[in-house]
Amino acid sequence: MAARREHRADLEDYLAYLESRGRSAYTVRSYRLGLEHFHRWLEAQDLSLNDIGRKNIEAYLDNLRVTPKDGAVRISLQRSGQVNPATRKAYPTPERKASTINHRLSVLTAFFDFLIRRDEDDACSEWNGRVNPLRPIAAPLTHGMTGRDVPKRNRRSELRMRVPRDLPRDIDCELAEKVIKTATSWRDKALITLLYRTGQRIGDWSDGGHGILGMRLGDLDRQSCTVVVRLKGPRHEHRVPVTDDFWPFFDRYVKEERREAATDAAWIGLRRAKGRPLTYKAFEASLRYIGKKLDANISAHMFRHTVARAVVEVAGIKAAQELLGHAHITTTADTYARVDLPALLEAVNKARAVGNNKHLSGRSATTNPSYVFAYDPETLIELDLIAGPADTDPR
Repeated sequence: MAARREHRADLEDYLAYLESRGRSAYTVRSYRLGLEHFHRWLEAQDLSLNDIGRKNIEAYLDNLRVTPKDGAVRISLQRSGQVNPATRKAYPTPERKASTINHRLSVLTAFFDFLIRRDEDDACSEWNGRVNPLRPIAAPLTHGMTGRDVPKRNRRSELRMRVPRDLPRDIDCELAEKVIKTATSWRDKALITLLYRTGQRIGDWSDGGHGILGMRLGDLDRQSCTVVVRLKGPRHEHRVPVTDDFWPFFDRYVKEERREAATDAAWIGLRRAKGRPLTYKAFEASLRYIGKKLDANISAHMFRHTVARAVVEVAGIKAAQELLGHAHITTTADTYARVDLPALLEAVNKARAVGNNKHLSGRSATTNPSYVFAYDPETLIELDLIAGPADTDPR
């Protein structure tokens, strides 16, 4: 029992440390969920945090890979892994993604680093003088020559899983309009329209008030047709434009559903949590209900991908970066620049035209249709001598 209290105290100390360093509420929440899951596993194995070694962490990660997810979304075993024809998105599977395993590994590495730094001056601490089991041990003697030494690898990197690079799943215009039309409340119609027109994250009010759900009434500026959302990173406030089709839905929501609520949150609950700020869990349940009606596994983030891809195609990467609020343009380019289908199609057609022109132009002074590369004349002569005389007899 005492060990459990110590585990909880260590966890709270680390989370307080993250908050003191200005980490976002979203980051603190994800770290809390990961560490609480790890501590529950320790208790089930009757292990103490002070006795954890590398083999124990490997066993935990193996257990994490095979343990079914316990999220809010119910997983249908009949549809698990199948691709929905309307959204081209696969239904969720019970297995955890490789990115989840890698994130949990990063959380544990940072947590052990914190315990060692915190207790390095305390001679009585169990963690004083300890080595992080996920950090590299002392490097062996090396030659210092490329090709003779064993490649240097971090101990943590050996446990990381390869993350597949999938294309971001967007939503086509026709389906998006159906989703807005199917929504049963003016609030949901306004929220989905805002997602579809601005490309911002859905966010949450309870986690520091970020994203669309974290907006306040004062963040909606009808005069300039813009809204202000709060980001997860160091850029706190982010202003983005909104199209005219959003405001009629918002007006009906304020007049008929929100009315004079006691909170300044822009979006509130309408049923069980009536009058209180709308949470991500409640909105996600409404969106799943709409998707079930349309037989489409839609998510809020798909609208962000749709807007991002459209902006990249019509205005370029820089405009998309500003709209999405990415701190680095490489984030935008790595995610969306590689799905510019019109540019890919144009490049393929140009490559085909170039190939046809070379085939029709015949052999030039420096090329030979018998060879793949454009060799110089001297090399072509030597290659022809090696190949021998060509057989020109049609028989």
